[in-house]
Order: sequence, then C-alpha cells, then structure tokens
Amino acid sequence: MSSDPFASPGGAYEPQPSAQPAEPLQSAPTSQPAPQAATPPPAAQPLQYGAPMSAPSATKPKTWMNIAALVCSLVGISLAGIILGHLGVRAADRGEADNRGLGLAGLIIGYIGIALTLIVIIAIIALAASSTTVSVN
Repeated sequence: MSSDPFASPGGAYEPQPSAQPAEPLQSAPTSQPAPQAATPPPAAQPLQYGAPMSAPSATKPKTWMNIAALVCSLVGISLAGIILGHLGVRAADRGEADNRGLGLAGLIIGYIGIALTLIVIIAIIALAASSTTVSVN
C-alpha cells in the first residue's frame, strides 16, 4: 500500500485519451448581424472610506461665537452672551456659522439674566428706601 493518500488506485496518473478531436466549434451562418461589442464602462473611482479630515475652522470660522454666547450666558456674563449671541445668530443666518440654536439659547438666557439682575437691583433699592426713615426734630 502506498503512503500517498492522493495517489490513484492504478498507480501513477495517466491522462485518458479524448474521444473527440480538438476542433473548434463552428456555428451555422445566420442572417442576423453580429452583435457589436459594448463600450466598456468608465473607469471606476476608488472607494473612499470615510470623509477626508479637514480643519473645522476651514468650513465655518464663526461657529465659536454661538458656543461662546451660550457659555457666557450660563456663567453669568450676560452682556457678553447677548453680544456674541447676536453676532453668532447673524453669522449662522448668512451661512458662515453652524449651531444657530446655541446662539439663540445664549441670547435668551442672556436677556433673562439681564432682566433678573435689573429686578434684583430695583428690589434692593426699594427695600433700602423703605427701611430708612427720616425724622425731623
């Protein structure tokens, strides 16, 4: 018995003679015209995986104003939040910035902060005026 598991049972492999001659197939002539070769498709673009990396400032350079407006308004610097909010929302309307909603939120919170500050100042003045009495002798 041979140690080669792929060996044929009769020993070495010998090709069998072909029963048909190796002549090319010929088709009967037809009256139809031969089909024309299709034009090859245009060269395919290579696949791109993911968007190319670019600097965020290259696309929308004024987006920082909307973010800064919200941050300033939340921290308590309402006047800066209002100014940056107006500038940022205007830039977003012109298409120069993103995050219009952040600028609008900064505006709203900034105006609420200014209104609350004015209410507190008026209340302090009113309490101070009512607590002092003037006595005339």
